[in-house]
Amino acid sequence: MNTLSTLAPKHFRQPGNTPTVMIVGAGPIGLSLAIMLKKWGVSFRIIEKNAGPSTATKAMAIHSRTLEIFRDLGVADQAISDGFTINQFSVQSNAKRVLNYNFSNLDATYPLLLSLPQPQTEKILLERLNTLGADVEWNTELVDIENQPGSVQMTLHHADGSDESFSSRWVVACDGARSNIRKRLDMTFEGSSYDRFFMLADADIEWSGSKDEGAFFLGAQDGYVAVAPISDQSRYRLFIEMPYNLPPEGERPSLSLENFQRLCEGRGQKMTLSNISSTTIASFQHRRVQSMQQGSVFLVGDSAHIGSPIGGQWMNLGVSEAYNLAWKMAYVDQGLADPSLLESYNEERYPVALEVENTAHRLTGLITVKHRALVWLRDNVLPLLSNRRKVQRKLPSMISGHQYHYGKSDYIQESLTKKQRKNWNKKGKKPEFQASVPRAGQLAPDVELWQLQGMPPKRLIDLFHGTFTLLIFSAADQFSPLLPGYYSLAESVEKDYPGIKAYCVIDALNSTELPSWHSTLLDPDWRLHKRYHAKEGTLMLIRPDGYIAFQGADAMTLFTYLNVRSGLLKGAKKTTSSEIDAVQLQL
Repeated sequence: MNTLSTLAPKHFRQPGNTPTVMIVGAGPIGLSLAIMLKKWGVSFRIIEKNAGPSTATKAMAIHSRTLEIFRDLGVADQAISDGFTINQFSVQSNAKRVLNYNFSNLDATYPLLLSLPQPQTEKILLERLNTLGADVEWNTELVDIENQPGSVQMTLHHADGSDESFSSRWVVACDGARSNIRKRLDMTFEGSSYDRFFMLADADIEWSGSKDEGAFFLGAQDGYVAVAPISDQSRYRLFIEMPYNLPPEGERPSLSLENFQRLCEGRGQKMTLSNISSTTIASFQHRRVQSMQQGSVFLVGDSAHIGSPIGGQWMNLGVSEAYNLAWKMAYVDQGLADPSLLESYNEERYPVALEVENTAHRLTGLITVKHRALVWLRDNVLPLLSNRRKVQRKLPSMISGHQYHYGKSDYIQESLTKKQRKNWNKKGKKPEFQASVPRAGQLAPDVELWQLQGMPPKRLIDLFHGTFTLLIFSAADQFSPLLPGYYSLAESVEKDYPGIKAYCVIDALNSTELPSWHSTLLDPDWRLHKRYHAKEGTLMLIRPDGYIAFQGADAMTLFTYLNVRSGLLKGAKKTTSSEIDAVQLQL
């Protein structure tokens, strides 16, 4: 172990309890992970070297997929209430709309982009964590770390000058781009700086766009200007790209109102700035580790990768990574899954991080292209293509977080053929579907469940929280002779795998004539069958993070998947409680 002599303690604290997970870093990602683990009943500590939450605006875009995760955390409604809804974001060149991301076209629970400054996001998450009975240990820094077989040994330095030797089963690095953990484990952080720098500010802006719209402005001047609304009072985050290397101190442009106003001219859009604040000048880099896991240490968010802020995806990416990791830790900790399941974290999330980086590169290239012929194509041909309805529906999902998938994961299995997935019909009629056919490895589509009149609305996505969910599509009513077999399958799966909750999807108006001891989803208008393109006997297994783990058409294939590829342990019994919000954690 590489001990820091400059931080050598005068005395050591005696270690107290030994939580399963040590979370290092209490930004939005660390706080989200802490809430996830708390809800799963996994013991943890969360430390932060700073004295309190961040006060800098930093990340402010919360994408639709992140709001679905926040829904599970119990903070989505508060975030939407405190934030500002952006309905569309456009790319404009010399006053012409080249590309338009209309988030109302999203096939998702939250068809929007939310603008919420990072301090407010952290406040909401911290309050939720406190409500659940846990808190952050501020002024606590990890100063040494060593991977050991099955655990991690570390040294913590406290504000009173004392040090603490501590070990946990797993450590999660949520400590940002300058990750102390990554450095101490000698993990490479490959990449380079962009040959451009950025000027940022918050300002009141008058322009011709609607108050719920953001935009990139291109024009005669070098670089681009982007505005993203913060509130309905015409308050915006202003982002100006300068296509040069960041000048040395003393030669940098002034961050004055006059300079920002000057740089906004010549973009084909008249903008009047006032009341400027939170000005910043910075360069950005694109870097990544070679693996997001080393032994029992997992890297999440900026500790694992950084990139261009275009698209506002990086904080959202980190939250999704934490969501992928949390349920796997819980299932392993509770004895429901083999420890090897945790190896799928890097296998599934690393390709997604690369895709996010490539998306930012492509969008940057589109915006900053200089070749006259390519500029003409962008400004004249691209609008014709992007105005097509199919493209309009696809565009927002490219940055919302919904299109990322785990189709190549060893723990995912697609056992339906293309013909079985697409040739869906009911009573001989083949409907036209606007929505895409779901596949294993993709996010399971959310659907508002059928309810009797007067009953409160319920959504399918809420069933996924906290467990694997097996949907058994009957394509039959409650009088079908096939139902006993489907209910028997559901009972057998739940008996063998306590981490799975099974539902039979039945064409029925009420459950009074159905077995009360089995879980049933009523589907009299076939909304679930239609959305999932499900024929009689289709089986859909959905993970706790909302991804489809398995699709198939027969029970034998399902049981083979569960036994061989799922990572779940047959006949397992929970070793700890996972009742939501029930565990009282003593920190």
